[in-house]
Parts: sequence; structure tokens; C-alpha cells
Amino acid sequence: MNIQNIGIFYFSGTGNTKLVANLFANEFKRKGFSTKLIPIEDVLNKKLALSISDYDLLGFGHPVHAFSAPKIFFDFLDRLPNIEDKKTFTFKTAGDPLCYGGSTSLVRKHLSKKGYKVFHESLIVMPANVMFKYDDSLIKQLYEVAVKKVKRRTKEILLGKINLQKNNLCLKIGTYLFNKAESNGASYFGKYLITTDSCNLCGKCIRECPTGNISISNEKIIFGNKCTFCMRCVYICPEKAISNKYMNFFVIKEGYNIQNVIDDPKIKGNYITHKTKGFFKHFYKYMSEF
Repeated sequence: MNIQNIGIFYFSGTGNTKLVANLFANEFKRKGFSTKLIPIEDVLNKKLALSISDYDLLGFGHPVHAFSAPKIFFDFLDRLPNIEDKKTFTFKTAGDPLCYGGSTSLVRKHLSKKGYKVFHESLIVMPANVMFKYDDSLIKQLYEVAVKKVKRRTKEILLGKINLQKNNLCLKIGTYLFNKAESNGASYFGKYLITTDSCNLCGKCIRECPTGNISISNEKIIFGNKCTFCMRCVYICPEKAISNKYMNFFVIKEGYNIQNVIDDPKIKGNYITHKTKGFFKHFYKYMSEF
């Protein structure tokens, strides 16, 4: 492929996909390619113009929500201009390698019908940011594995290697049903977000919400029905003042900040081995395959 400029469009709620997008970008840059990272919310909110023709190769990254991509990501794909045979790769981040994070067929179909030729797809497993916190050693290990996998995937992409996930019928059907349910459930999750008395109306959640779902009215934080269930507002609140009235079991009590673990040299990434048993046993295969 004749490549000079690479554009990577991504959505990241709490930082996992942003981190992986940066790994891809840094690896492309290290190999001498001009690479730009574009958060899709900046395009959707019209902070940045959507320019596709500037790039010879495009990448699209998203977190896995209910075996597919979140609604905000599909909203962005719907805004993409039609184009002819634009070389494209995709990557997704998931908290578990189970079922490959779901089918890639929905995202691939959205891109293909607009002329984006997807030839390479990657799954990068990152720490879960809902329900329960992974051990710090596992978080560090998943990051270290991600670094190695991205290096390998970058090489494959630049060589033009075709690497498309196999999506059987059961996976396609399950992904479609789960994704539809999640899209509807996300708005309900946002509707029942509340703030505690520790909220000081700093406005950080308002500024950072990717869908503009949060506002202030009568000196109170108001949550609308456009939530995409990214959990960003919950975890970035400096006062930990945001919770959910009915579904707070999704929230990790300790919060979520992967960078703190990555930056701590005392934490060793050696949680999963060939001897691992129990729930995380199936992670070993993912970690061993490059």
C-alpha cells in the first residue's frame, strides 16, 4: 500500500480505547508515518471538521458494549461520507476475550456500505470498567500484552495483511440482540444517574460528556436521555459524587484509572499463567497468541 498519512478515529469512555489508539498511533509514527488521532465526539460535536480525504489509511476504534460498538460510534459511522475503496482497519477493546468480544459484522457492514474497505480487525482485551475491578497485576499484564499485540497488528496492517474476524451466525444474532438491548438500556442508565451532596457543581461532567447529556438547572446536575453508558462522568468526578439510583452495581466503588496502574513500577504484570484456574483461565489463550 502507498501510505503517507494515517487517520485514527476512536471513541473512548474511560480511557481504554484511547490508550490503545495511542499505542497504534505511536507505533505508526515510530515507523515513519504521519498519524493523527481524532476523538469521534469532537466530530459529532462539531469541534473538528470531518476530513477523510486527508488520509491514505483509516483506522476506527471503539470499546465493546454488549458484544458490539456503542450507539455513539454508529452515529459517527452514519455521518461518514461515501468514498470508494478506502483502505480501513478497525480495533475494539473489551474486558474479556470471551466470544472475541462479539461479532464485528455490524461495524464492518456500516463501513463497507459507504465504501470503506475493512481488511484488518483487532481485538485488544483491556481491564473491565464496570461491575468489578480487576487485580492491579492483571491490569498491568493486559496493558503489557496490548503493547505487544499492537506492535504485531501494526506490522500486519502496513503489510496489507487481511485479518478479518470470523463471525458465525450465532455470534451475529447474539451481537445484534445484545446491542439493541444495550442501546435502549443506556438511556435508562443515564436517566437514573444522580449526584450526592458532595457535588460542588464544578461542571467537569458537563464538559466531558460525549453526548451532551448533562446540564445544570437550578443549581442541580441534570442527566438526560442521551447517555451512551460510557461511565466517563462517574469515574472522572473529583468528588465521586455521581451514582445510579437503581443500577449502581455497574459502578466500581474504587473508581477506574488505568494510567495509575501503568505508571506504578511496583506493580508487576504476572497475574495470568499457564497454571491459572477459575474465571480468568480463558484469558491465557488470548495472552499467548500474537
